[in-house]
Amino acid sequence: MSDAFCSDCKRQTLVVVDRSAGDTVCSECGLVLESHSIDESSEWRTFANESADNDPVRVGGPMNPLLSDGGLSTVIAKPNGATGDLWSSSLGRLQNRGSDPDRGLILSFKTIATMCDRLGLVATIKDRANEIYKRVEDQKSSKGRNQDALLAACIFIACRQEGKPRTVKGTAYDSFNIWMLPELSSLCV
Repeated sequence: MSDAFCSDCKRQTLVVVDRSAGDTVCSECGLVLESHSIDESSEWRTFANESADNDPVRVGGPMNPLLSDGGLSTVIAKPNGATGDLWSSSLGRLQNRGSDPDRGLILSFKTIATMCDRLGLVATIKDRANEIYKRVEDQKSSKGRNQDALLAACIFIACRQEGKPRTVKGTAYDSFNIWMLPELSSLCV
């Protein structure tokens, strides 16, 4: 409730704001002073299947041109316990059964990010390593290779391309383990 001038009562009076209808109503005479007003503030509400302490962000992550759908996809939420309807639970099961062609790629990108964090590398090198790995995957030349060594090799090459060279040994040791050094050396030649 707030104060406003009512043209019918000809005085300052308390007004009631009905946010659902967008109306501002005089509390004395009931005259609608303003109708269909638009609330331009953000909608931050918690839904029934979310806890109140969750971050109420209403958007997804940024678009990723390296993924087939750009990283923009629809996720069907799980129904709320016994109250969820049959249709939404069936759709959720079908979505989980469906094959995601980018699942392995996303997992590899997360591993590259972890390795880059351990090495203290900047985001441009991580992005370049992701691009290099995507090219390797597209050429199907990663079959039978040690995945950790392949990812470390992508980081090693990205460092060279970005003008921040590192040693093969340092990349292998800092990324995951020293035991992948021989395979990493053969991949980087």
